[in-house]
Amino acid sequence: MKLKAHTKVRNPVARSPLLHKGGLHHSEDIQTVHRKNRKQSKLSLKRMDWNQ
Repeated sequence: MKLKAHTKVRNPVARSPLLHKGGLHHSEDIQTVHRKNRKQSKLSLKRMDWNQ
């Protein structure tokens, strides 16, 4: 049975929640960005004072 060569060691800082890194890629998916923008819009409308 052959053993694999030395596997690449993961960088623990890359998954740090303090740095807000959790994915494999640096750029976000287009759908994710759209979803975040939509959520922010909904929250801003919800927080708006409509009784002026």
